[in-house]
Amino acid sequence: MNRLIVLFVGLLLVSCLCRPLPGMAAEPADAGKFTPPAIPASSAQKAAPKPKGHLKDISLFVLSKDGRLAVTADEDENNYIWDMKNGKLLREIGKPEAVRINVVTAAFSPEASQLLWARRGKIMPVMWDVESGRRIGVLSSREKGHNATIVAMTYSSDGRYIATGDSQGFVVIWNRADRSVVRRIKAHSGEARYLAFIPGKNELATAGVDGAVRLWGTTGTEAIATLLEPSDYEVTALTSSSDGQILYAALEDMTIKGWAVPLRRLRGTLDFNNRLINSIALSPDGDFMAIAEEDESVQLWNIHAGKTSWKSELDGSVTQVSFSPDGKRLYTSGGDNWIREWDSATGHLVRKFGGAEQ
Repeated sequence: MNRLIVLFVGLLLVSCLCRPLPGMAAEPADAGKFTPPAIPASSAQKAAPKPKGHLKDISLFVLSKDGRLAVTADEDENNYIWDMKNGKLLREIGKPEAVRINVVTAAFSPEASQLLWARRGKIMPVMWDVESGRRIGVLSSREKGHNATIVAMTYSSDGRYIATGDSQGFVVIWNRADRSVVRRIKAHSGEARYLAFIPGKNELATAGVDGAVRLWGTTGTEAIATLLEPSDYEVTALTSSSDGQILYAALEDMTIKGWAVPLRRLRGTLDFNNRLINSIALSPDGDFMAIAEEDESVQLWNIHAGKTSWKSELDGSVTQVSFSPDGKRLYTSGGDNWIREWDSATGHLVRKFGGAEQ
């Protein structure tokens, strides 16, 4: 009898141990297999690191005077500052604030400590500290400032003045130290698209979609000189020689004109045979001109010999060219998402950077 009682209690204990507790599901047959938890698509996307470079065509490229830094922008509202020595991304414009901006024009101060930039559709340029990435202030004047979108800007070579141009043809010259307005000019009918201070002089060259090229002083009420009268051909590029003696402008009629600045006189015209010119840059010694062409090429023009030293064909249209301060390197951008560095003597491609692989 005692044996039957012991056997019955044992069977009861086994039955209790095998039965799942209340609220607990029984283990499935494949309990020994590990199945990783599903990750929602949105979480996976957030976890993906942001590419450190441009994915869209570079729409803006500005090199600092000392050649150490460059600012770039694209239509996807990515705006970067680069260390040009190693091609390293230093920071994004607008960070650490969580804002997205479309930078359409920018300029470094001569010593590259400040960056001035303007967003699409804005009338007040932002002054930015390069090292800290913080906003210093804005250029603004209710009575004498801009009432239309900023499209161009530049610093004078001595850093005393800043010039900004807008979509209504007004140009404002600012005192950099106190951000006051020195002069407000109705320079062009339509956009005042290109600005260039003449090195060593308090003179500003302006060019617009009206086809005119003019020289202005930091004081006075009228233009110092009209180098090119308005026409049906828009100006597509403007640059000055490093000594301030020559000013060049490219036009929509596929020519480049050069003026002797002290004499206010046309020096000569180059005809580029039905190739629209997007950008021009002069070597520091003034012997060569880099030319970015709409037909997807960049060339180095020997000014004294009057012929091409080298030409390189690309997959997309080059929109901007700049020489390094020593003239040994040439930088091009536009047409795709890369900055290209060339040996200016040979036309050999040294490297490309600034882009992210698609």
